[in-house]
Amino acid sequence: MATIQYKALGKKSPVNLNLRFFHNKINCYAKSNIFVNLSDWSIEKNTIKKNASQEVKDKVIPLMEDLNKHILNSFNNDFPTGETIDTAWLIMKVNEFYAKPDDENDYRYYFIPFVKKYINESKSRVNPNSGKVISPLTIKNYNTTLKRLEEFEKIYGKLRTKNVNLNFHKQFTSFCATVGKYSGTLIEKYVSQIKHFVKEAKVEGYETSVEIESRKFTFKRETTFDIYLNRNEVQDIFDLNLHDNPRLDNARDLMIAGLWTGLRFSDLQKFNNFLITDNRIKIIETEKTGEAVVIPIHPQLQFVLEKRGNKLPELSSQNFNQYMKEVCEKAKITEMTLGSKKDPKTNRNVKGHYPKHKLVSSHTLRRSFVTNLVELDTTAETIMALSAHRSYREFAKYIKTTKEETANKVEKIWQAEIENNLKVV
Repeated sequence: MATIQYKALGKKSPVNLNLRFFHNKINCYAKSNIFVNLSDWSIEKNTIKKNASQEVKDKVIPLMEDLNKHILNSFNNDFPTGETIDTAWLIMKVNEFYAKPDDENDYRYYFIPFVKKYINESKSRVNPNSGKVISPLTIKNYNTTLKRLEEFEKIYGKLRTKNVNLNFHKQFTSFCATVGKYSGTLIEKYVSQIKHFVKEAKVEGYETSVEIESRKFTFKRETTFDIYLNRNEVQDIFDLNLHDNPRLDNARDLMIAGLWTGLRFSDLQKFNNFLITDNRIKIIETEKTGEAVVIPIHPQLQFVLEKRGNKLPELSSQNFNQYMKEVCEKAKITEMTLGSKKDPKTNRNVKGHYPKHKLVSSHTLRRSFVTNLVELDTTAETIMALSAHRSYREFAKYIKTTKEETANKVEKIWQAEIENNLKVV
């Protein structure tokens, strides 16, 4: 039978009781981190003296009993599975009992080491919702949040996972806003990912704060000023004569594909692998969500495909984003538009009024696809079936009709009512 024994080996009070654990040939030792005065300890019986103060009996004896229970339970779990039971094992179990880290890189207790471990494991982890390995972009976002946490820790000191609470939230968001000068949208993303990391730590059995579930553990995003290209602008892009500029001609044709399919750029890059038949683009599995979609081919896209033998040009994301701006400038899409543009000196997005062509990016195409179909009074269910959006909440973020366009639309409805009433009279 496994046995635990305590001894006071020191000669100065208080003494850290030595713990011995033995079973058959197993015989190992560790400091118990239970301190007692020698005047309260019986050397002969290796226990608390009967005449020790009640406070000592009430605190030390229950602590010893709890530690014994933890070690014996661990032994009963580990020994049958072939775990090596030795002094190193005993020290580890004592440290576990007190939630004492081995060092500052112990991911069981410190947050950043856990996040690093989680990110490393994510490189081969499969998302249960999509059945796919976590994307490199997601890993990149994880690492960006990790970098913010490391910057924060340099100021506020080592962060334990159990201390990721509302007080941490207040300090971290203040740090991001005042020191980092990050936008509300970025801070919200960081906070959301930190919340995700803590929940994963909890799933793995590590101590976390219940305050992570508070509604206050969030951050308000800033209002975004994402633009879209309306149907007139799309027509202007399609009508451009770019025969003398193959670089922009390639970009324009790829834009037309994005504008009339709503595909993310990651799927546009795989377009040449899709089945095109019966005036339909049939996709077995989209890159991000894994959804199967069937998209009818718009006449403008049909023209591009016939021109190129059903093959689209292939461009890198960086080149495409740059060439798109040049294409839009040639199409005279240059009106001053409210939006956000990155300042190269600060690497921060700055709100302001800019020529519209400078604000376009590859994701503008998907927003344009959704918004233009909404403008044609296409139902949300129909558009979501084409765009592979899983929730209306996410879908609604892509509807970018301007306030002026909305006012014009309502004005036309009212004008039609007035004209109909006049006809009745």
